[in-house]
Amino acid sequence: MTARRRSPFERWGVRRRSTAAAGLLILLVVAVAGAVLLELLHRTAVGAAHDQAVARQAEILQDLGVPWQPRTAGGTARETAVYTTSGLGELMQRMARPGVLVQLQDADGRLVAASPASTLDAGLSPPTLEPGQSFDSAGDTAGPGPRADDFVYVSHGMYINDVPFTLTVAVPMALQQTTIRTVSLFLVVGGPVLALLGSALMWFLVGRSLAPVRRITGQVRRIGTANLGERVDVPPTGDEVAALAGTMNGMLDRLEASDRAQRRFVADASHELRSPLATLTTTIEVAASDPSATMWPEVAPVLRSQSRRMGRLVEDLLTLAKVDDAGLRLRVADTDLDEVVREEVARMRPASRHEVRVHVEPVRIRGDGSRLQQVLRNLLSNAERHAESWIAVSLRTEGQEAVVTVDNDGTGIAPQDRERVFERFVRLDDSRTRDTGGSGLGLAISREIASAHGGTITAGDDGKGHCRFELRLPLGPGGAGI
Repeated sequence: MTARRRSPFERWGVRRRSTAAAGLLILLVVAVAGAVLLELLHRTAVGAAHDQAVARQAEILQDLGVPWQPRTAGGTARETAVYTTSGLGELMQRMARPGVLVQLQDADGRLVAASPASTLDAGLSPPTLEPGQSFDSAGDTAGPGPRADDFVYVSHGMYINDVPFTLTVAVPMALQQTTIRTVSLFLVVGGPVLALLGSALMWFLVGRSLAPVRRITGQVRRIGTANLGERVDVPPTGDEVAALAGTMNGMLDRLEASDRAQRRFVADASHELRSPLATLTTTIEVAASDPSATMWPEVAPVLRSQSRRMGRLVEDLLTLAKVDDAGLRLRVADTDLDEVVREEVARMRPASRHEVRVHVEPVRIRGDGSRLQQVLRNLLSNAERHAESWIAVSLRTEGQEAVVTVDNDGTGIAPQDRERVFERFVRLDDSRTRDTGGSGLGLAISREIASAHGGTITAGDDGKGHCRFELRLPLGPGGAGI
């Protein structure tokens, strides 16, 4: 299965991606804000020009003696009629207003008069209206609107001396359009400039923010197996970078502990294996050097003892390797724990040098019977090595737990050592030789098996100073008193 090819953007670092994203975001914001601003400016300019055109039209009609009220665009009102002895030129002088264009069209749409006169060629072509009709370029989309962006105008149909004309009052938009074009140019030029400035600022800020990360990366890169005791500097900022540094130091702590445990494990395992191997090698060489071969029956018990010891040690190492790799795999089933206890006691009793006392109640749990046998075997073997005259084994229930205790009248375990005895290759009795003692793995394996069952195993005393190991396991449904 081939991996998905990453795009060039995905291959960029955090600093480049952040800078590019900031630049694109600024451009997008400027574009949207600019479009909204230009639309608002255009609407505001058109609205102001429209209000000016309507006001000037009302003034003109009132000056001509025509009562005037605003009419809706395209609406029909009472016909407007003006009677005058003045010519069109004199009449246009009366209708002239500063800042606006005033034009008259005849019924055929020809422009016959304008004020100022120079605006006859302005190119404004309003619609021809019947007397009483009105048109508004800012609000009526029915009529033509040539060059509507250059002018905002209102038109009204009227009679002058019984001749129909169309009166148009227009406000030029040249100044407003110049302002809008200036703002548009500023946005077109200023947008990229703002994006570049924002990108440069983002590049600087992200670089400053990532400087501690680069420092942490360099420190971690320099830390090897030979100097796992080194740690990265934690900045006093209390932010995500400080959390990252703390996490890296925690990981380095775990790596150092794992490396130390692995080295100790390898050293202890090799030492444990070296002793029986040396004994086997020496015994075989001595027996082989006897030409009469009479020594083989004498060394056979030694060979068997050391071979068994090596077999147990290898089995324990394999069990711990499984625990470290993927955890113990249990074959869980309904298990009569009282039968497990009785079988292990019956197995060790004939070879025991001590009195074995047993008190067992019927208890059923969900668990792996063979693994639980291994736990009981380790506890009983440990008690056999340390007891002076007796060993006591009991099984009972407390609440929703099955409780197994293994006591002996040997020397108790000091409180400060009650957790350490479950570490691998730990022996508290330095005077005891490896030939008579265990490998130091049994209790560690027992705790792992108990934990895999959801239980616990602890070391303590029985209240009278005698050594006690207590195993607690959760009961299965209906487990007590079967």
